[in-house]
Amino acid sequence: MDVTQTHEEVETLTVDVELPGHAPRTETPIYARTHKQRVAVDNRCWVCRRTAAESGHPLETHHHPIERSLAEMIDFELVQADCMAGEYGDAARQFDWEDFWDGSTTQTYAVTWEDNTVEQVTIRVPADPYKFVDNMLVNGRVLCKEHHTGKDAGMHAMPFPLVLGEKYGRKGCRFTSSQILHHGDEVKTA
Repeated sequence: MDVTQTHEEVETLTVDVELPGHAPRTETPIYARTHKQRVAVDNRCWVCRRTAAESGHPLETHHHPIERSLAEMIDFELVQADCMAGEYGDAARQFDWEDFWDGSTTQTYAVTWEDNTVEQVTIRVPADPYKFVDNMLVNGRVLCKEHHTGKDAGMHAMPFPLVLGEKYGRKGCRFTSSQILHHGDEVKTA
């Protein structure tokens, strides 16, 4: 194959990670409230820039940068440092971390490294990690249904570099056998 020519890339993605146990997903009051607020302000999909009317579905919010199912394994002091540095925008930078840490505890646990050495690690654990995780104003990204959960297009189905290719690809570029890239224009399918 000559990679200098347009060519199809077929990837078989196998992911093998150990997710921590967590409660079943529920729509928390903070999620419901901030989802509505976020969609009212950001009323276009982050990837394709379509509105709900243009995409044919209500806009959705994706937990970003912290996926909800990972909330209980996260070292939020690392997240706070990136947020305070502006890594995730002004809203995350201005998040009320003092309130977030109110009632926090510390947790010490043993880590066995690959070379079998053991280290004691202590981290600060928030009383309610979902104050950040379910707040779509600081941990959310607006997506259309296709770019959230769609096959060969959605944030949950594709490697992130390919999602960025969809977002920043040239208008009119054929991205899949059924998708030609657009940026808020009328949807055109192949």
